[in-house]
Amino acid sequence: MPSGPFAHVCLLVHDLDKAVEDWTKILGVLDPKQLEKRLVRYDDFEGGADRMRWATFVSDHGAEIQMIEPGPDTPLWRRLQKHGEHVHHICLTTRDVPGDLSKLKESGIETLGGISSDPNMPWQEWGWVSGKSAHGVLVEVAKPYETHNDGKWYPASE
Repeated sequence: MPSGPFAHVCLLVHDLDKAVEDWTKILGVLDPKQLEKRLVRYDDFEGGADRMRWATFVSDHGAEIQMIEPGPDTPLWRRLQKHGEHVHHICLTTRDVPGDLSKLKESGIETLGGISSDPNMPWQEWGWVSGKSAHGVLVEVAKPYETHNDGKWYPASE
């Protein structure tokens, strides 16, 4: 798990394999420690109306790098076609996703949609803070997670 609540930055990419190859080179020079753990990768993931492939370089000492390659004709694919490759969101973690999103909303911060989860990771919950409130940055709010160096995510230890 990342060392703090700033969990990851997520990039929207055309070619996941090429992005992993290029970021392996970048991290190999600038943050080799981030290459010590196995990449967490899902080649068939659904999130709402989106289908995608994604991968995350794991870090125990700072924010992780995640990349998403959206499936054809999905909302994220249309966004990628319109805007090109770019930072899609940053992720901050909290143990109380619904409660903290409610607090943010009550304080005037715009949130998007409800709480999401994934049947393959039923322990995980996430929601979103609008870029309108976060000055252009989409913010994912998710439960903390960790890897057991097997290429998958698990709930973070207490």
